[in-house]
Amino acid sequence: MSYYTSSHEVTVDTALADSEEIIYSDRAGGRFHVPTGSSITSITWYDAPESGGTFLPSYDEFGAAITQTVAAGQSYEIPVALAGARVLKAVGDADGTIVIILKG
Repeated sequence: MSYYTSSHEVTVDTALADSEEIIYSDRAGGRFHVPTGSSITSITWYDAPESGGTFLPSYDEFGAAITQTVAAGQSYEIPVALAGARVLKAVGDADGTIVIILKG
């Protein structure tokens, strides 16, 4: 049985370079919370083969960019299409933070 094993705040920025890395390679999925009062309304996901590597926009199996519409005070699943990614970054339409909860 998998259970949530890690929870931490992550910086989301409008600039890819300023968004914080999320190490995802040893995880089986997870969720994220957008804090109450946040001005973030969309998140676009990027991934890289290693920490500090070159991050590219993430796409699903249909060739669609992995972007989520979000709202403050809500909880969302990290898209299943990101399974297998090693390191993620969440880029927002506004600067802020999200709380990541990763599954073991």
